[in-house]
Amino acid sequence: MQPFAVVQLRQENRFETLFNLVGFQTRLRPEEQRRVFRMIPGLERAEFVRLGSVHRNTFIDSPRLLKESLQFKSRSHLLFAGQLTGVEGYMESAAVGLVAGINALREGKGMNPVVPPPTTAIGALIHYITHSHPTPFQPMNINFGLFPPLPGRTKGREKRRLLARRALNEMTRWKDEIEA
Repeated sequence: MQPFAVVQLRQENRFETLFNLVGFQTRLRPEEQRRVFRMIPGLERAEFVRLGSVHRNTFIDSPRLLKESLQFKSRSHLLFAGQLTGVEGYMESAAVGLVAGINALREGKGMNPVVPPPTTAIGALIHYITHSHPTPFQPMNINFGLFPPLPGRTKGREKRRLLARRALNEMTRWKDEIEA
């Protein structure tokens, strides 16, 4: 029998007695979730501690509202950060928060805001949320598809290695530039 779906279990405690069904967002009622999940081979006798639910991902229309500095276009003293800007993921939200925090400090000191280069992970993500086509704007995790292309043709692992090397070089250059 050919499988047509994969269920990912993520360990939730150090004793390996509690696992999370990754990505199981559903509107099914609890009793129906238990029934359906028990149809999955290996979960027939599972005890379900926490069931799936749909969560709302609230975010602003960043392409229309935000500058690359994460400042509100019509009120530069107001900055946005985290998931509200349209980034997905904990690291992405924290990184956008750091950039917004740096720019809030710079704003308070009367300095110009800074924007990481679009060739870096955070710069590429900020560029996406501030330059995407606004209709319909959808949140995004960082991924190599957001990075500006490399010159020439490379594929796979080599392409990702070159993108990462370029990002590290550009981040170092940018850091030195803003510290000067």
